[in-house]
Amino acid sequence: MVQPTKSILFASDLSVNMSQVFEHAATLAICQNANIIVLHVMEESPHSEKRIRMAFGEELYKNLKSEHQNGARNILIGKNVDALKIRHAIAGFFEEPEQNKDTSENNSLISKILAAEGRSIADEITSTVKEEECNLIVMGCKQQGLLAEAIGDNVIRKVLKRSDVPVFIVPFAEK
Repeated sequence: MVQPTKSILFASDLSVNMSQVFEHAATLAICQNANIIVLHVMEESPHSEKRIRMAFGEELYKNLKSEHQNGARNILIGKNVDALKIRHAIAGFFEEPEQNKDTSENNSLISKILAAEGRSIADEITSTVKEEECNLIVMGCKQQGLLAEAIGDNVIRKVLKRSDVPVFIVPFAEK
């Protein structure tokens, strides 16, 4: 028996294309009366980290890494002006016309926004699904040969292999 979806993990790479993918996640959340947990994973790469440290020094490396983490968090939590506009537009799009509520009220579909860091994006996604008890993953992929491209994408392929919950893959056109 298919269990109703209560919590959706929306895996975002913070690209412009993710707005198309988020629309699908939001529509599913509304139809299923579910909440959305947004996740962005910053991949650790020990080899490139070592090269950057050697080339630019430990202090500059730490500053760059910190700026990247803060930038990702600011985009996700809405401190970034463009991201804030997108969130308000999305909230307005899904709001019922007869409601005269301020979009800043906490009636969002998004229950949590997470920024994680790990050696494997797929591992972080699947472990977050378990930790947050999500029962659906929504991800995006480039629209070139849809299924072949989805299965060919390293992160998506790994998530499909490791996930215990359904994975909804949304093809998007590059902008």
